[in-house]
Amino acid sequence: MDNESVLRKIEELMTQRGYTKYKLAKLSGISKSTITTMFNKRSTVSLYNLSRMCRAFNLTLSEFFAMMEGKSDEGLIQEFPLEWWSSLPPEKRRQVSTIMYAVAQLDLGRK
Repeated sequence: MDNESVLRKIEELMTQRGYTKYKLAKLSGISKSTITTMFNKRSTVSLYNLSRMCRAFNLTLSEFFAMMEGKSDEGLIQEFPLEWWSSLPPEKRRQVSTIMYAVAQLDLGRK
């Protein structure tokens, strides 16, 4: 999933909800200049800013990424093979757990 696709999906969500860059900035807490730069220069969207924009759309990061893949959250959950987890060495499990924890904290608005 590339940055250009993420920006296109954000633009699509803005259009669907009738958001301007100004409204997205106000709802997400990201400066309008940052949002404008992101779109005009097609700069990389950080995970932190993406999570803030998702909250402005009343979406979680997982819902956003599911939309990007054209899948529902339920489909993603059902497709995750549990045998992958059990086959991971302990260090990789810790890494995956750390990533999942960080994403959950972003979705919950905590740092």
